[in-house]
Amino acid sequence: MVRVVFSAIILLFGLQVLAQDSYIQPGLIKASATIAPSKMLNRSVDNIYLSGFLEYHLDKRLSLRGDTYWFVDGNALKATDETLSNASRTYFGLFYHLNKNNWDNYLGFQSGISLLRFAAISPKVSVTPSFALTAGTSFFVWKYFHFFANLTYVNSSARGIQGGSRKADELILSAGLGFQINSKKK
Repeated sequence: MVRVVFSAIILLFGLQVLAQDSYIQPGLIKASATIAPSKMLNRSVDNIYLSGFLEYHLDKRLSLRGDTYWFVDGNALKATDETLSNASRTYFGLFYHLNKNNWDNYLGFQSGISLLRFAAISPKVSVTPSFALTAGTSFFVWKYFHFFANLTYVNSSARGIQGGSRKADELILSAGLGFQINSKKK
């Protein structure tokens, strides 16, 4: 384990030395799609989502970003009526960036909508307003791609189902390879 962590640190420092161009600028468009595991905060359930984002940088510090999470599967310690059988979450909002060289650290707030269904409770899909708070980092290694990691807290409640509302708050982790293009010339 120590070797893996040490190797990762050396790799990241090596990438930083190799890539010193400034890619973060107004007009930068970033996108990605990945598999994202999550942990529900109100019950012992782990979910898997397909997630993706599209982001446009207004300047070096501010960007507009949209994220979507599509439910793939869930895993509970024991199957209960509290387990999601279907979910889709879409958010849009403003992100603030603190960047240095090729590192981009960011925080974002997004409002959105969640479509949730707990099959054991109700066959109906609950459409509910929702919001997301995201903290993450990106490392740009070439003018067309970067590596990223995000931790997102999503807040939502399934309403209009049998037995009242159900909280569906989650922490979602997404990481992987992202792509970008500059829509404006330097």
